[in-house]
Parts: sequence; structure tokens; C-alpha cells
Amino acid sequence: MGRYVENNLGKNEVIVKKADRNALFLLSAWLKGILLCWLLFIPTIKAIIATIQFNHVELAVTSKRVIGKTGVVNTQSMDAALNKVQNVSVTQKLSGKIFNFGVVAINTAAGEYKFGAIKNPESFKGILMAQIDQFEEDRLTQQANQMAQAMASAINK
Repeated sequence: MGRYVENNLGKNEVIVKKADRNALFLLSAWLKGILLCWLLFIPTIKAIIATIQFNHVELAVTSKRVIGKTGVVNTQSMDAALNKVQNVSVTQKLSGKIFNFGVVAINTAAGEYKFGAIKNPESFKGILMAQIDQFEEDRLTQQANQMAQAMASAINK
């Protein structure tokens, strides 16, 4: 993986969880590429492209945001505040259930972002949802403290 997430951290922001990726996701592409290479090498070329794309996907949850990037030539990046995440879903096919990988889809007001081959996708989803709850709790605590300070200063005047 590259360093997209690390290079885009804000002030006082830390990475809570970086999504790990499962290379077994590429197994079917490479099996087709090896077994059907006599077909003008098209399946092999597709397997090589899938491998390159696989190595250029990043997804992470920070203390304030969800950050992700996919693509090599045509890239798509997401950067959503935790309170702007509307839904997180996980899709796993049979091979994904066997080898424990899946697609994590994150819905925000800006659109849906899908990240494939994520190891332990349900665990990643749980960490993301817990961080969203923590972010909201911290925001409410901070807001209550500011209100209390404002009320205390108004009373002391």
C-alpha cells in the first residue's frame, strides 16, 4: 500500500485502523490467467491488471474521518468526517466467506465508495461504527463543556 492515508492526516488526527487486504482475492483471476493463457494471454493480462489495482487501494479510519483511495491511473478518493457517514455495508461472496475477505461499501452524502478484498470486513465495519459513536460522544462532551464554561462565565459576571 502507498502512503495516501498518512500523507492526508490532519492536526491531532491519528489512525485508528487501517484496512488490511487479502491477496487471496486475486486467486481466481490468476487461476484463469494461468489456465487460459493460450487465449491470447487476455486472462493473464487481466490478472496482472487486477494485481496492480489490488496494490493501489487504501482505506483507514482515523479519530476524525474515513479516508480511502482506489485506482492507479483513474483514481477515486474519499475523505468523509465520521459524522457524515450514513451507512456501512459488507458484501461477501462464498470465496470471501471461506477466505475471510469482502467488499466494504461506505455511503456518505457525496456518494457510495466501495473497497474490495478487505480482510475481516465485519471487524473493520465494527471498528468504524465504534469510532463513529466515539466521535459523536466526544463532540457532545466538548459541546457540554463549552456550554458549562459559558454559563459559568455568565454567572460570575
